[in-house]
Amino acid sequence: MIVTCKLCRKLYNGQGKICPECRQRLDELYPDVRDYLRDNPKLAFNVETVAEALDVDIRYVQELVAQGYLDRDLPEGMSREVLSDRQKLIKAFETSLDKMKSDAAIAASHKSVTYGQEVYGDKLKRR
Repeated sequence: MIVTCKLCRKLYNGQGKICPECRQRLDELYPDVRDYLRDNPKLAFNVETVAEALDVDIRYVQELVAQGYLDRDLPEGMSREVLSDRQKLIKAFETSLDKMKSDAAIAASHKSVTYGQEVYGDKLKRR
């Protein structure tokens, strides 16, 4: 099966989203990125700064993050329990918001009805 590589956009015969050449580049890049991050622990990083510092294409650093090679740390001082509580709060908020939307949709679907429409219906009698 012929597939287009997600990183270099070359066609290759195989499976997956990344060609063997780019996979090898990622495997070679990972130790360099890991060492750079370990050697500079006090700097604030994002994929752009790491890519510039190592003089590599940003797509490769982004792919390392996407594949889980590089773990993202929690913000300083935030424990996993606090993060879990935030996620629960977000989920509760989304549930509440969905309920409000459905209630609003139900209310909008009900038309106001006059007494005559209730008694005689919407159809006009023809004489």
